[in-house]
Amino acid sequence: MSALPDPDPVAPQDRVRIRPLRPDDAARVGRLTLEGYDRYGRIDGPYRDHLADPLQRVDRCTTLLVAELDGEVVGTVTFVLPGDQEWEGRPEPEGDASFRMLAVAPQAEGHGVGRALVAACIDLATEHRCRRLAIVTMAWMDRAQRLYTGLGFQRRPDLDLRFPSGTGYVLTLDLVPDAPRYFPTHGPIPDPLPWFTDVWAG
Repeated sequence: MSALPDPDPVAPQDRVRIRPLRPDDAARVGRLTLEGYDRYGRIDGPYRDHLADPLQRVDRCTTLLVAELDGEVVGTVTFVLPGDQEWEGRPEPEGDASFRMLAVAPQAEGHGVGRALVAACIDLATEHRCRRLAIVTMAWMDRAQRLYTGLGFQRRPDLDLRFPSGTGYVLTLDLVPDAPRYFPTHGPIPDPLPWFTDVWAG
């Protein structure tokens, strides 16, 4: 039995509401995204500015969602499909749907917000008839990793990447029973890990 608490226990359904971003949410979403990331690590450089301004990416993704807890915006996630600019040229063989920039305001952790955002992305991927979700999380995002693996995502160390802020772990979730037929099997773990710019085209 793990000594760690549930990283994001289920909250009463009527307390967490997921909806698309509205323009007047942008400042709040930018702040909570940086607060959520900075609680566990640090991302600097141009990508930090990207995190802070959801309006930069709302037209570059399939859907940008926010989570409300008791009516207050406390979380966000960016759902992407191949062809979206926010897909960033990743090779489709790792999956055919993804989500990025999932963040929960620190004061709202432990109320099921992250779990609800992930569930919304799974629902979107299913609606789009995708077979597999593939996501990237930084090695220092322990809490996020526990959430994802608790929901069935599996580590793919053969797909891990290096970023300026550290190692990125790739995790995948099969959405249909025959998903493995459509994607390559696990390969060898590269040593050293490749830079993301050498793997992603965008």
